[in-house]
Amino acid sequence: MVYNTEGIVLRTRNMGEADKVVTFYTKDHGKVTATARGVRRPRNRLLGPTQVFTHGRYMLFKGRQLDTLSQGEIIYSHQKLREDLDDMAAAMYLTEVMDLFLEEGEPNPDLFQLLVTVLDLGTDKRFDFALRVFELRLMALLGYEPQLQECIGCGLELGEPAFFSPEGGVVCNGCRTQFTKARSITKGTREWMQRFLQWDLERVAILHPSRSVLDEIQTIMAAYIAFRLDRPLKSLGFLQSLRTDSDPSDGQPRI
Repeated sequence: MVYNTEGIVLRTRNMGEADKVVTFYTKDHGKVTATARGVRRPRNRLLGPTQVFTHGRYMLFKGRQLDTLSQGEIIYSHQKLREDLDDMAAAMYLTEVMDLFLEEGEPNPDLFQLLVTVLDLGTDKRFDFALRVFELRLMALLGYEPQLQECIGCGLELGEPAFFSPEGGVVCNGCRTQFTKARSITKGTREWMQRFLQWDLERVAILHPSRSVLDEIQTIMAAYIAFRLDRPLKSLGFLQSLRTDSDPSDGQPRI
């Protein structure tokens, strides 16, 4: 069976002397793994469309184990992401998280659009912000949305001080001892996280949270994601080692 789909290259690996195995996240078929035969030979027409992070249109043949890539057309190459070490590390983290959490198939158009939006924001040098949006919305789309208003221990409305547990979300002061890995979380950061989750994806892009807020969300979500994975993220340590400071702000929303 032949099928056409729009997709983004999550990762690749070499196979044999000239072939490549390509993993895509596609709009209509979810995660797909396919063989690109002869793609590593000079001037092969599939060389560009199979570069990691590339957004393209593809024709594939359904196979018993691996599909076969027949044609590819680039929509947006994201070449800049492969030319800058910091951006490449951020994009590698993004695609590794996608690859580890998702099974083959299981299309989700909202998740595909999230991936497109985050890569576009990354190309505009906004990965520090975009990855935090990605982490929260990915968890929500997969059924792991963190609780941000009521304590996951007693179910009561959250007061102050407040804490966040990787086991599911916010924890009140009274229940803190039940969640040994809970760490403090500010009211402002909780409000930012709610915006990231609740606003339309197109509107989220206009937000500009402070570095301190982004750092707090990053720490929280790293533990939250790790709690749900059965293996460490290879790209995370590399990404964290490359982080650079950004301009400080007062921490207030800039919309």
